[in-house]
Amino acid sequence: IFVKKVVFCLSIVSVLLFMFIMNKSIEISNWNADNHPIATVYLSNDTSFKVELYPEEAPNTVNNFIELVENGFYDGLTFHRVINDFVIQGGDPLGNGMGGADYSIEGEFINNGHENYLSHEEGVISMARSYDVNSASSQFFIVTGSSTYLDGEYAGFGKVIEGMDIVNSVETVNVDESDKPLEDVVIESMKVDLKGIEYESPEKII
Repeated sequence: IFVKKVVFCLSIVSVLLFMFIMNKSIEISNWNADNHPIATVYLSNDTSFKVELYPEEAPNTVNNFIELVENGFYDGLTFHRVINDFVIQGGDPLGNGMGGADYSIEGEFINNGHENYLSHEEGVISMARSYDVNSASSQFFIVTGSSTYLDGEYAGFGKVIEGMDIVNSVETVNVDESDKPLEDVVIESMKVDLKGIEYESPEKII
């Protein structure tokens, strides 16, 4: 009788585990190139580029970016840090690398306990942060030269799919000793196409 009970319990556990794995597979397979949200970044020089966002890699980070875009947070801000063959960085309301929204979010990357396997190759957009792994807020960077050594340490959440030449033109501007462009590179506005999907407000650390 005891053996039968053990076998029965193991069978139940196996079924539940199978259901969990199937649900995760279905959840992941729901995301594809047809329904990923697409953000368009409009610069003040009448150019633009498009970024495909990956909720399956960093769901809360994507929710955060979408909310900031829809609230107009990025409109009028600049790319305040530009390093050729590395990154262009923006999203700071102070314009000096020290600002952000009035909250932070948890860092969704492997070394902070999150399964995010998006590699920091050219075109990938990722969240900037301080040494605190949960300090990301509004600042983001776009990789312009393969920087895979950042993998596992920063929350990549999308990739440029159109207009990488525009991003590359930004990285060639003249900068000062702090990597700040001598002439502002202004984000006139951002828009995001959600493909008819509703996204939740991000979980925030106040």
